Amino acid sequence: MFNRFARYEDAFRDWRRDGMPGLKADSYKYVESLTSKDDDQAARAGTLWPHQWESFLRVVYAHEILGKAELGADGLLLNVVTGGGKTAVIAAVIAWLRVAHNVQKFLMLCPNLIVRDRLEDDFEGGKVFKDRDLLPDWAHSTPKDFVLTTLGSSKEGGWASLFSASVILGNIHQFYLHNKGGQSNLSGLMNGPEFALFNDEAHNSPAPEYEATLKRMREKVVLRVDTTATPDRADGRAPDSDMIYEYGVTDALADAIIKTPVVYQPDIKTVQLTYTDARTGEQRKVEEIDWDEVDRLGLNATQWVTDDEPMRQQMAIALRRLEEQERRAKKRYQPILFVVAVCKADAVKAEETLNKYFKVKTLLVTEDSDEADRQKARELGKQQKAGTPYRAVVSVLMLREGWDVPEVGTILLLRKFGSKVYGQQVVGRGLRRVRVRSVEPTEPQICAVVDHPKLEHQWLWDIFNAKKRTGVLIDDLFDETEDLPEPLPKQELEKPDLVIDVPPIDPSVTDDGEFDVGDIAPPPKPLENWKAALDAVEYDPTVVEITKVGIAGVVGQELGGQGWRTVHSAPDESPIGPLAQVSDEAVREAVKAGLLDMAEDLTVEAGYAATFKDQVYSALLHHARAKFLNDSSLGLAERTDVDFAWKMLRQVKAKVGAIPGLIAGVIEHGD
Repeated sequence: MFNRFARYEDAFRDWRRDGMPGLKADSYKYVESLTSKDDDQAARAGTLWPHQWESFLRVVYAHEILGKAELGADGLLLNVVTGGGKTAVIAAVIAWLRVAHNVQKFLMLCPNLIVRDRLEDDFEGGKVFKDRDLLPDWAHSTPKDFVLTTLGSSKEGGWASLFSASVILGNIHQFYLHNKGGQSNLSGLMNGPEFALFNDEAHNSPAPEYEATLKRMREKVVLRVDTTATPDRADGRAPDSDMIYEYGVTDALADAIIKTPVVYQPDIKTVQLTYTDARTGEQRKVEEIDWDEVDRLGLNATQWVTDDEPMRQQMAIALRRLEEQERRAKKRYQPILFVVAVCKADAVKAEETLNKYFKVKTLLVTEDSDEADRQKARELGKQQKAGTPYRAVVSVLMLREGWDVPEVGTILLLRKFGSKVYGQQVVGRGLRRVRVRSVEPTEPQICAVVDHPKLEHQWLWDIFNAKKRTGVLIDDLFDETEDLPEPLPKQELEKPDLVIDVPPIDPSVTDDGEFDVGDIAPPPKPLENWKAALDAVEYDPTVVEITKVGIAGVVGQELGGQGWRTVHSAPDESPIGPLAQVSDEAVREAVKAGLLDMAEDLTVEAGYAATFKDQVYSALLHHARAKFLNDSSLGLAERTDVDFAWKMLRQVKAKVGAIPGLIAGVIEHGD
């Protein structure tokens, strides 16, 4: 995403140096109240960190000096790394608008309940204004004046609270016109006074109804500020607001604002594979092969972290890292292991393995978790005084943006990321520094991420500028927090006067002539008899499971800074023990979710919009019933048949997707 503020960098720097000419008198007085008495370019201790101060001043400059006509007609965007304290910036802007511009109402939009709950904790009773000392005595505003109402919670009071509250916190969906509640909320908001809008986790906003709702609010919005750590989405879209500040991982590492991420991967030498009949459970063959020969077998990437034995070994590596983190914590706080799974069945299996096999108290949080478990997840960092605190939490998609537990010190990846946004969000869960009274601000802290080379996440680690340090023997002892390298210097924009905008296309010089791209084969013709083609597909019930992995060591790689690399000894071989049992409900849901994902992938691969996936899903579900479930429904089929279907899903996708025109036939000719 392009930084729209780049052309104003010199003017902004001069403006700060010259005493901020052009500000309203009340704005100048408020900014001065937050300014250090020893350094007029820095914030007063205890208020805003340097990058937060920079963010705040850029918002002030863009709003009062430049104006919406010049910058920010659709909002200003702050791109600040996870753990960089975006909430404090929002609070400072709210306080400034109240004190200097007499803005009485503020709307904070968030994408999900987790983000909402975090913001509610920060703003309830004006807590963040008090903690950051953002309201000077002369302003005649106190933290308690910022009355909060949270839409959709027990604290909401309908239209009355929309009119009476100073700060309204809600989900964007609560203002959509397709439901009566959204219509009522939007009407109440638009019939009130002008307000400032804060769009948190703004990378979620490039969606038709989201954008339409923001545009409906636009006429009443005094100032819109978007915040996110990941503005560039996997689909190439970005928020419509103008980015005015970037504060990324490299900057935060240089300023010691976040933990240093360290990635650990097993160094594998040999692999034992067991071939089993998925229908009968009969073991047909066992072979041991060298690691260099593994790729020819075409194993699914996630098998390296979800088959029983590899999962246990990855967990053993993660638990060793957790123990190291606990030694560093010195009982001042309880470090947490965060396990990320791809589906509920894998999450249940991981939780069972940690709780029953490794005897590690573990919390499971999925979309089906009740409010009590979600509350436990939010308060994991506050459980130090508990007699038996949780040491691990397992989640599928629930604990991502907005879940802020600084005590997360180890992350175990049991899934492969395809999205850069989601990958960064997950790593971001472990980047927040622990800030408790007994932990010095300068104390080195790391976030240990346990990965597997077959998940092919190098692109993710490249985002952190990963480099390697070689020559460390397998039995060498190494304490990362005692030997962290100096971070890379912060990147500064040189010669901002040379920054130019890319001009729009001039239609007068556009060549509308034809461009020869060569011969392209037409798409296969949709099969009219797709049902017969689908019924004719046959499956080999033999499945390959990874039953033993020979690990020579564990490679640790620091991300950022000099990127050193070290090798730790391999975890001890785990004794044979009971395998984790996945519940009946979880495996049935896993089959359904697998078929839904498969339907969407096959639909898109066939050249159709994902909205056609329902037809494909219906065909695949009937196919699975006929081939694996003895013509029973997924809900009523025998458990052994459901397990069989679960193990066959990989073959289904490969074989069905290989038949030319089959998916197109399902969509075009239907039933």
